[in-house]
Amino acid sequence: MSTLTDVVAAVVMHSSAVAFSHFGVSVEPLQVEKPQAPVERVIARTPRKAKVEKLSDCPETRRQQQSASVIRA
Repeated sequence: MSTLTDVVAAVVMHSSAVAFSHFGVSVEPLQVEKPQAPVERVIARTPRKAKVEKLSDCPETRRQQQSASVIRA
């Protein structure tokens, strides 16, 4: 949005300079310094401990559990 504002301001200044130049008035665009970007800040945070969720069983683990649950007589 600021780029659009800059373009419109440049067009207005140019057309004003052309219009006033017929009367002998010279209009020079004002040069405004752009503000410097703020210094990046680093925010210290404690690391989160990831919770491990077991979404599916490994086939080998499942076989071991099934064989352990089978009672042999």
